[in-house]
Parts: sequence; structure tokens; C-alpha cells
Amino acid sequence: MTGEGEEGCQLVRRFPPLFYLDAVSSTNSFLKNWSRKETLSSGTGLYAGTQTGGRGRRGNRWCHVPGNLALSIWVEEQVSPLPPWTLRLAWTLLSYLRSRHIPCQLKYPNDIYLSSNALKLAGILVEKTSRGAVLGVGLNRFLPEGLAAAACEDLPDHHILALSVTELFYAHFLEEKNSPPEIARVLNELNEQLLWKGDWVAWREEGEGNAGLGKVIDLDLSGRLRVLEPSGHHRLLPETIRSVERVEPSGKMS
Repeated sequence: MTGEGEEGCQLVRRFPPLFYLDAVSSTNSFLKNWSRKETLSSGTGLYAGTQTGGRGRRGNRWCHVPGNLALSIWVEEQVSPLPPWTLRLAWTLLSYLRSRHIPCQLKYPNDIYLSSNALKLAGILVEKTSRGAVLGVGLNRFLPEGLAAAACEDLPDHHILALSVTELFYAHFLEEKNSPPEIARVLNELNEQLLWKGDWVAWREEGEGNAGLGKVIDLDLSGRLRVLEPSGHHRLLPETIRSVERVEPSGKMS
């Protein structure tokens, strides 16, 4: 990897590498394109002051306000890890927010909700390539106008956020080889901060119109959500889950 990165990138930290752009359409797209042209070090991060074409899962648009965090991290992978990258990055965000005394919870499969008002504070988007994966996160310090979401102006600016999150992620999941007990600890902490635990939820799979119904139990060792169906059977939700929403026991959205 070149020392100064792609044209327009400013090198912020040499190890793990972190780069900054004043403006970009999408940090995920930029980092994916860069990885096709150069061999990037696993853990290379890129964040931007302004992101004009941010997106979430299923092509949803992610509204960015200057000063919010728009960050992507490149990881090399031969085999997808367990728990998956989405949950590893979620654990990183939850751990950092907890260190700042900001209680948050994981809304399965890829969102971080503020505990005080149960609104979305951050979202994660993982996009795989033939050589690895790009892990994207958008986090609100300021609230996008007109959206029912959460923001936390008590957080430091996006420069410090990017430095802190990438350093924590690298140290915990890339620098060290995670032992089974350590991975179990990560899953335990994610389960402790799992939103709607014990509540009824409805879920939809990609391409499926019908919703399944069950009561949230926990995340299993593979990072999949386990629910108790009305029949009394346990079920692991597939990786193709499109959405999970809380409902009343009758099946109506709450």
C-alpha cells in the first residue's frame, strides 16, 4: 500500500492505517475500489467529513450530516469469522460508547440504538469482495433533519471517533488471535446489550413477503438470533434476515 493513499486522501495515522477525505460519495465504495487497485493492510480505515451517497442495507439511503461519523474499515479474510464482522464491529461501537457512559443496545442484525429513547444512533453495512470485506459505519453526532433517529452531541468530533473506533477494532479483532473464551465473552456482552430480549418480534427474510414471529432469546455462538416460536420450538434466524421489528403478542407492530 502506498504511504499517502489514493489521490485526495490525507494520512491521519500510519498504524493501523487511517485516511481522511473532506468529501466522498461513499466511504465503502471508495475503499472497495481502492482495494481492487492496491493491496491494503487489513484494518485500513477511511472516514470523511461529508458523505453524499451513503447507504445502508438493502440499498437504503443513509442521510449524513457534516460532523457525523462516516467510516469504513477494510479487512482481509479467507473464511468469514464467527461471530460475523457485523457483530464484531457492533461490539466495538457498543464498547466505545459504554466507555463514554452512553448506554446503547444492539438491534439485530446491524443497528445500534440509544437506550434512553430506543432510537437508532448508528448503522453498520458490511460488503464483501473477492479479497475481503469493507465494514462501514454511520454514527449520528447530529440529527439528520426529518428523521426519527437518535443523535449524541456529547460524543467527540468525528476525527477522534474514527481514531478511537478503528484502534479498538484493530486491537481486539485483528492484532490478537481471539481465543474461544474471548469470543464467548464478546457474545456474552452482545447478549447483555441485545435490544428486545424477551419481547415478541416479527422478521422478514430477503425476498420473502411473509413475516415470522417469535420471542427473542439470545445470539448463539455463530452470532445468529435465536427466538422462541409460538409453537414452543426454538429457531435460529437465517443470515438472509432483512428486518426484525418488535410486535405485540398478537403480531401487531408496536
